[in-house]
Amino acid sequence: MINTKTAISILWTTLTCVVIFGSFILKNQVHELENELSRINKEIQSDAQNIQVLKAQWSQLNNPKRLRKLASEHILLNNVKAEQIINYSALPFKYEDSSGNDVMVAGANKKQYKQLVKAERE
Repeated sequence: MINTKTAISILWTTLTCVVIFGSFILKNQVHELENELSRINKEIQSDAQNIQVLKAQWSQLNNPKRLRKLASEHILLNNVKAEQIINYSALPFKYEDSSGNDVMVAGANKKQYKQLVKAERE
């Protein structure tokens, strides 16, 4: 049979091999994680540079002089005339009569609208 000294030697040798093998695996995992971390940091730096470029482009595109020029070239707007301004009460309102048809009512305020709806129900 195996004596105690031999058993202890085999146990220590096996334990040493397990620790060495575990350390090797752990070292490789740490190395892979460090590589991934450096790749992610490079991507972050690249994204930050892209964001700076996009901000510069946005500020150039949002320049008020440029926008004013584009608006005058592409949007044909005239000055507002006094005749074009109306009161809220002059706006046409839609209401639904009893048959389900939409009816436009010009210049109807709430009281007139209620009266029209009430008359329509009767």
